[in-house]
Amino acid sequence: MKLLTFQIEALAPLAFPERKPGVQFNKSLPYVPGAAIYGALGQQVGEEGFAAACFRSLRCHNAYPCHPDDAWVRPLPATAMQPKGAEKGVAPHDTLVARVAWEHQQPTTLIYAPTDDDGRPYEATGTKFYTHAADRVAYREVQQRILTRVAINRERGTAQANRLYSPLAISEVADDRRPTCFLGSLLVRNEDVAPITAALLAITHLGGRQTSGLGAVRIALRHEAPPVDNATAVRQRVAALTSRFQTQAAFYERLGGCTWPIAECSIFTINLLADAILLEHGWLPTQSFTPAALEETTGIKARLLRSFTTTKPVGGWHTLWQRPKPNTVAVSMGGLYLFQAEHTLDDKACANLAQLQHEGIGERRSEGFGQVRVCDEFHARQ
Repeated sequence: MKLLTFQIEALAPLAFPERKPGVQFNKSLPYVPGAAIYGALGQQVGEEGFAAACFRSLRCHNAYPCHPDDAWVRPLPATAMQPKGAEKGVAPHDTLVARVAWEHQQPTTLIYAPTDDDGRPYEATGTKFYTHAADRVAYREVQQRILTRVAINRERGTAQANRLYSPLAISEVADDRRPTCFLGSLLVRNEDVAPITAALLAITHLGGRQTSGLGAVRIALRHEAPPVDNATAVRQRVAALTSRFQTQAAFYERLGGCTWPIAECSIFTINLLADAILLEHGWLPTQSFTPAALEETTGIKARLLRSFTTTKPVGGWHTLWQRPKPNTVAVSMGGLYLFQAEHTLDDKACANLAQLQHEGIGERRSEGFGQVRVCDEFHARQ
């Protein structure tokens, strides 16, 4: 498998409505969904060059806002918090380790309610995208603005009187006049790299309302290489997170808390880097990634300690059929599942977790849904 990392530069306003037909004054998604890239690739390949096996194995990940020198951009985990009313530039604080270790104390009625040095309570940061710049957490976001368009009478070929509409779209430039850019990636089989790369670079428009002058983009390939997130990298992140939990549990014990015996365990998270469509028994929507599902996909027997998830409705649009896709329930990006294995994970288990990152979880993974990361580094920051 090869990982193709690319950058999308907006040449015109972009619109990625959550559902179609779009409604006025509804915000666009603040990122380029993998489904839009997946559909554009299919249009470029066409019926003659279409290979079902290639597109089934393809993983089109979402493209998130970035600066030209960013190495990666990811959604903030749901456990990220900051003081209420915090000034701009205040770095978010991760509460996963402290919260879960606190919830293991007795009595169970103790409430985890942290405050900062000024007594301000912490609140969730919400859906934001972050990267590391100068060893600090830096947010990445896009600007949206209202556009006014006039409807066209297709029979007469002229503007229709009294038919104005105003969609919200992503601006092609930021406040500092920097072009709006997005960083995305594709996971492709080795034998499909050449045709998929050619199709990717040939894409000139993405998103909705293209007949209104929106959606023009320029895509540049950053690099092509095998996935670097292998078993060794996963093992290091799992060990770092487990060490943090052990340190926090020992700290609470010194303060008079109860003992949490996790010296010989491995504790790891499954972080959602994109919305995930999870089904129980193959048809029932669920927001839980169960230990049984983990064992089925990786062979790892673990206990689900905690999950931090919310749900949202997702749909889609068949560009070829001009019909909406069925709406379903998805787990929102940024959610995470915390697991505890009774023994230290071996090389095979870490390799299986690395493979889980490549394949993703749930339905419609080719369209960008279900992308995951094991033990996001955000949790290991002190």
